[in-house]
Amino acid sequence: MKKFSLLSLAAVAALATEPVTIQKITVEASAPKADGKNIVADEMVKFSRQSDLGEMLSGSLPEITHVRTSAIGNDIVLRGFKKDNLNVTIDDAKVCGACPNRMDPPAMHVSSSQIASVEVQEGPFDVTQFGSLGGAINVVTKDPTKGLHGEVSATLGSYDYRKISTTVEGGNDTVQALVGYSRETSGQYKDGNGKTMTEQAESSTKPYSAAHKNDNAYERQNFWAKVVGNIGDNQKLTLSYFGDRADNVLYPRYPMDALMDDTDMFKAKYQLFALGEYSDELSIEAYHSKVEHDMGTDFRTGMSSVSLVDATIKGVRAENTALIAETEITFGLDLSTRNWNGTKGNRTNPYTTIQIPDADTENIGVYAKALKTLGSFDLSGGLRYDDTTIDADQSLTGMSTTKDRDYTNVSANVLGRYHYSTHGNFFVGAGQSSRVPDARELYFASVGNTNLNETINREVDMGIEHTFGNLHLKGTLFYSDLKDYIYAYKVVGSTTSFANIDARIVGGDITADYALNKEWNIESGVAYQKGTKKDVGQLDSLATLAQTDKDLADIPPLKGRVALVFDDSKNYAEAELIAARHQTYDVNNGEQAIGGYGILNLKYGTELGNGFSLTAGINNFFDRTYAVSNSYIGLTTIMEGAQPLVLNEPGRNFYTTLSYKF
Repeated sequence: MKKFSLLSLAAVAALATEPVTIQKITVEASAPKADGKNIVADEMVKFSRQSDLGEMLSGSLPEITHVRTSAIGNDIVLRGFKKDNLNVTIDDAKVCGACPNRMDPPAMHVSSSQIASVEVQEGPFDVTQFGSLGGAINVVTKDPTKGLHGEVSATLGSYDYRKISTTVEGGNDTVQALVGYSRETSGQYKDGNGKTMTEQAESSTKPYSAAHKNDNAYERQNFWAKVVGNIGDNQKLTLSYFGDRADNVLYPRYPMDALMDDTDMFKAKYQLFALGEYSDELSIEAYHSKVEHDMGTDFRTGMSSVSLVDATIKGVRAENTALIAETEITFGLDLSTRNWNGTKGNRTNPYTTIQIPDADTENIGVYAKALKTLGSFDLSGGLRYDDTTIDADQSLTGMSTTKDRDYTNVSANVLGRYHYSTHGNFFVGAGQSSRVPDARELYFASVGNTNLNETINREVDMGIEHTFGNLHLKGTLFYSDLKDYIYAYKVVGSTTSFANIDARIVGGDITADYALNKEWNIESGVAYQKGTKKDVGQLDSLATLAQTDKDLADIPPLKGRVALVFDDSKNYAEAELIAARHQTYDVNNGEQAIGGYGILNLKYGTELGNGFSLTAGINNFFDRTYAVSNSYIGLTTIMEGAQPLVLNEPGRNFYTTLSYKF
């Protein structure tokens, strides 16, 4: 079942229906890049009540926290970086949610049944993607295999949670194909006080109506397919599709809910191998994704308000890699266009007001990176140049004076790791990265600021790891200096806007894993980060309200995890404690004091034989009432006179999954 590794982080990936590996990448080198922290979840370990990548990562890596907005679709915060400050990709292809409130973040647009591994790159060290300011998370989906295989699983859980999932795959040496489908529904979860999601919103300015306060939390269907063709001895073509249909999703954190969120993603990748001395692999890939998002106050009291938003991103990347003078060298060209369009009105006429003016963000990027091992040293470096144009449609009503924007940026990094013995090493890296404002920050009605500059991150990371017999320790530190950090702030009353400020985020994490014997392991990790504004006067001079709080918003608290794990290849059991202390908060911009918490989760899985397996678990065993994300006003741009709600996490809940593989 779960294989112990000295590189293990200490948690079981919570959403696997096949082996899932979470790779925390610190320094790329010619050695396998999974030289950081790995979490290996065997096919038996299907510990998930639902498919939520944000929650899974939040429970696995202490430096990741999810932003609770609903029962599904929770966003990701990595070391204090979130939203456009963090790249989330699916098979290296971008998908951009349509909702300006991040009801549908990129992490939502993948099925747990698809996932083979998750790569977590911390810091400004990814030059292959546009806008990797503070980190990058890439979800690698499964490839089909030869023969004929399949799996059917059913999950039942608290709050009327139901999920069915099936995949079928097969092929020969030339062509392999995979198709999959899943459907899930859930009632509203209750927090530790017994309050449903809608009951938590009763004190808001937009409470739920009597007709809808007992509605289900959501309904969702996913379908996906992948075809891999091996053309001759040195060519490979991969075609993939993913569809997501989420309906009637309750978002009590915000004044609106999502009646529809439809996603379609297409990708093609063509690879050529061993073309000659200067090309070990040449790859050309193209992707296209579109998200349509219909949100409104249909389930709330008062007058109806509707917002229709859609987002499309399409891109092409060409990349060539060669081993020259024992150095792995990669050159790439990266082109993408992101369109974002949104209106607001009522059900009779939802196009009354332009919210996002059909804006195109066009990027041309070129990059290079090199990897080399010199004796005990692993060295790498990267360089990227970006030219970006953001073009709003001035022909739309009220947009005639809207400015187009142009940005040019250079990103670069150097990294090194020294292996001082066979049991230990230390590393240090420094880099600069950037990200441009998005159309929401520039143009959103009554909120956007067309004068925003791009954000520049200059960061230093360092760390050490060592193995003492059965004990593996690793610690990392980072210092991030942020110039022109894009920050949402209160101007006056419920009026908000965006501004550039200078800020810093510092922090670190420590992991310790100990193998008691072949079956028993202890896994642990702790992370801390602190974000501050360098000069509160930058905001105070812009706002009518006082801006005196130096704390940055949305910075997760000190958080730790410890688990006792048993695994004898047939049975798996785990008891884990996740705890956090109270977090710092920006009182001037909507945040408030949130207490610390400690929760106990229990998990068990077993092979039943003949292809059947059973898993079960209890989350939040002691039924604690707690929250993990605050009420920063930057989380919403819907001008309904209310700031985001602090939404509590689910109370005690149970789940069990029965699976059959053939």
